[in-house]
Amino acid sequence: MDSLIQTINKLQDVFAVIGEHKIDLPQIVVVGSQSSGKSSVLESLVGRSFLPRGTGIVTRAPLILQMIRYSKEDRDAMLKITKNDDIKGWASFLHKPGTIYHNFDDVRYEIENRTDALAGANKGITHEPIVLKVFTLLYDLTFVDLPGITKVPVGDQPEDIDEQIQELILKYVQQPNSIILAVVTANTDPSTSESLKIARKMDPEGQRTIAVVTKLDLIDKGTLQDTTDLLCGHKIPVKLGIIGVVNRSQKDINDNKSMKETLKSEKDFLRSNYPDIYKKHGNKVLAKTLQDILIKHIKKTYPILHKNLQDTKTRLENELKTLQTPDSKVSFILGLLKDISKSYCETIMGNRRDVSDKIVMGGARIAQIINEEYLEKINNIDPLHDLTDEQIGIILLNTAGITSSSFVNEKALENMICRQLNNLIDPSMSSVDFVRVEMLKIFDCIDENILETLKRFPKINSDVRNVLHKMLDDKLTNIKEFIKSYIETYQTCLNTTNPNFLFQLVKSSTEMQESFITSYMGNPKGDSIKINVDSEDEENLKLQQFKQMLSGLNDLDTTIETSKQVKIHRCLTQCYFDFIREIIRDFVPKRIHHKMVKLILDDFEHHLDEFVFTPYVLNRSFDEVLVEEDGVIEDRNRVVKLLDAVNQALKNMVDIQCY
Repeated sequence: MDSLIQTINKLQDVFAVIGEHKIDLPQIVVVGSQSSGKSSVLESLVGRSFLPRGTGIVTRAPLILQMIRYSKEDRDAMLKITKNDDIKGWASFLHKPGTIYHNFDDVRYEIENRTDALAGANKGITHEPIVLKVFTLLYDLTFVDLPGITKVPVGDQPEDIDEQIQELILKYVQQPNSIILAVVTANTDPSTSESLKIARKMDPEGQRTIAVVTKLDLIDKGTLQDTTDLLCGHKIPVKLGIIGVVNRSQKDINDNKSMKETLKSEKDFLRSNYPDIYKKHGNKVLAKTLQDILIKHIKKTYPILHKNLQDTKTRLENELKTLQTPDSKVSFILGLLKDISKSYCETIMGNRRDVSDKIVMGGARIAQIINEEYLEKINNIDPLHDLTDEQIGIILLNTAGITSSSFVNEKALENMICRQLNNLIDPSMSSVDFVRVEMLKIFDCIDENILETLKRFPKINSDVRNVLHKMLDDKLTNIKEFIKSYIETYQTCLNTTNPNFLFQLVKSSTEMQESFITSYMGNPKGDSIKINVDSEDEENLKLQQFKQMLSGLNDLDTTIETSKQVKIHRCLTQCYFDFIREIIRDFVPKRIHHKMVKLILDDFEHHLDEFVFTPYVLNRSFDEVLVEEDGVIEDRNRVVKLLDAVNQALKNMVDIQCY
C-alpha cells in the first residue's frame, strides 16, 4: 500500500496539472533568503546534487519535490524504459512523463530549461509549479521549494522582484495545511531572518513552523553558547522544533564531495562542537523529523481536506450543469425563461432560500428607497423654502392690483402654495427613477446558476434584459406623468375650507394660531387668546373662526398692516403645504408599488413568453440564440478537467482512511 505521503504526492500531481485551484494540500513549504543554504538542505535530504546554482535568483518557479521510496513495481517500470539494471536512484518530471533521469546533472538542466519556458529567460518568476519525482531507497518526503527571499533586484531582474517573490511565498505559506520549513543561518541574528518574519506573520503561534539552522560551521568559536541556546529553542518561538545542519561548502561542491562523506563530516562536527545535543541535529534527524511531522499533519488535516474536496466537487457539478449543452433546445429555453421570471419575483418578494446576510437587496432595497429614502427627502423639505417675508409682501401687493387686499388674499395664497408645492415634484419623480434602476439591478441578483447560464448565451441574455428595460420604461413614463399630474391638481385647485386642512390649522403651533386669530379679531394689544385645545367646544369655536376668515366674510377696514398679512399668509402657506405633503407622501409610495413593482411581477413571465420565446418559435432561431459566448467551451473543458481531478483525488484519499 502507498504511504500517506505518496498519497498526498498523487494529489499534488493531479492539481499541478490543473493549475490554479483552491485545494489546500498538506505539504512542507521551504522558505529562506538567498544564500541561506536552502538548496544545500534539500540536496542533503535527497542525497543528490541536482538543484541549479549561481548568483541572484536561481529558483524562479515553485519546485514540488517528491521523494519516493520506490517499490519493486516502480523499479520494474523504470527498467522497462531504460533497460539499465545498474540504476539505484532516478528522477522524472510530471511535464515529461515516460522520461527517466538517472544522471542528476541532467535533472538540473531540465529544471533550468523548464523554468525558462515558464518564467522567461530573464529573471522573472512564475507561479506555475514544476513537479519533480526523485525515486530513492531513503524515505518518502515531499517539499515545495520557493524562490529565495531578496530585497534588491540584480541585473535584469524586475524592479518589483521582491514583491513578486513575497506574493508567491505567501500564496503557499498562508494555507492552513502548509508546514513552514524556515531556513535560518547561524551566523546572522535570527531576529532579522526574513524567513522567520514571514513564518511569524502567517503562523504567529508557531504551531506549523519548523526551523532549520544552517552554516553552523561558519560561526565564531566564541559564539557556540549562543548557537546552543538557538538550537535548544531559546531564541526562536516555533512549536515543531529547531534542527541544526552542516551542509556542503562551495569548496566541497567544487571538489565533488559525496553526500555520504558530507553526512559523516556533519556528524563529526556536531559531536565535537555540541556534544550534549548533537543527537537531536543533522540532516538525518531533519529528514526523520519532517517525515513524522508530515505524516501526523496529513492524518490531522484529512477530515478538512476531504470536506474541502467534497464541497469542491458539489460546486463544480453545479457549475457544470450551467455549462452543459441542452438536449432539447426548445424546452431548455422555455424552462430557462420560466426560471428567470420565478427567481426575479422571488428575489423581490423575499422568497429566496439563499438569503444574503451581507447586503440589503431585492424587494427590501425597493422598500428602503420608497419608504425610507423618499420619505426622508420629502420630510426634510422646508415648506417656506426660498420664500421670504419680503417676497410674500410683494406677492400680496402684486396680486391685489389696483384694489386693496382683503384680509386673506386668495390669489396670493394660491400663487405661493403652487410655488411651494413644486418642491414636492422632483423628489417624487426621482423616487420612481431610483426604483426603476433598482429593479434593473435586481436582475443581476437572481440565482447565480441562472446568471451563469445567461452569460453563455448573449442573445438570450440581451433579449431578456431588453424586455425588462422596456417594461420598466413603459411603467416609468405613465407613473411619472400621473404623479406629476396628481401634485399639479393640488397646485391649481386649492380648498382652504377642507375640514382636514382646518384641523391641520387647529393642530398647528400655538404661535401661529394666536398671531392669526389676534390679527383677525383686531386685538391692538396683541394679547394672547388662551384656548384649551383639548376642549371640544373651544375647538369647534376655533374651527368656525378659521372658516369665517378663510371664506372672505370679513369687514376689516383698510388700515390693517401689511406685516400682519404677511405673517398670516406665511402661516397659511406653511400649513397648507404640510397638509398636501401628508397626502403626497402617502400616495407616491403606493402608486410606485401598485403601478410599477406589482405590475412587473404580474406580467414579467407573460412578456418573456410573448416577446422572447414566441419570436424564437416563429423565426425558428433556436440554433442562433444558443450560440455560446466566446470562452464557454474552454470554461466547460476546464470544469470537466478539474472535476475529474477532484474525483481522482477523492479516490486516492481512500488510502488515507486505512491508516
